[in-house]
Amino acid sequence: MKTIRALFFLLLVATLFVTTAPLLMAQTSSTGALTGTVTDPSGAIISGATVTATNIGTGAERTTTTSSDGAYKFALLSPGNYSVRFTASGFKTVEVPSIKVNVTETAVLNRSLQV
Repeated sequence: MKTIRALFFLLLVATLFVTTAPLLMAQTSSTGALTGTVTDPSGAIISGATVTATNIGTGAERTTTTSSDGAYKFALLSPGNYSVRFTASGFKTVEVPSIKVNVTETAVLNRSLQV
């Protein structure tokens, strides 16, 4: 009987972990996030574009690449103003001088890159 209770307890803990882990990874009560999509002038997605977010106040820099659907996401960003640079082979670089990231919010910054 103790074995069944222990197994049930482990199953319950595992289930709670699996269902809550994605929520904990998105942002915390002291961070925010930045997300968006990168496209070309016709609106087609650009996968593999490099996106760099730099905290203007601290100089801290984070870099990611867009996924196969042209999306990118920076999670767990400290609140503040960020400059964001978008680059992709064959396209002009785009620099957004300032976007504000607020605590517990996800700012959306979509960009179209010109040839």
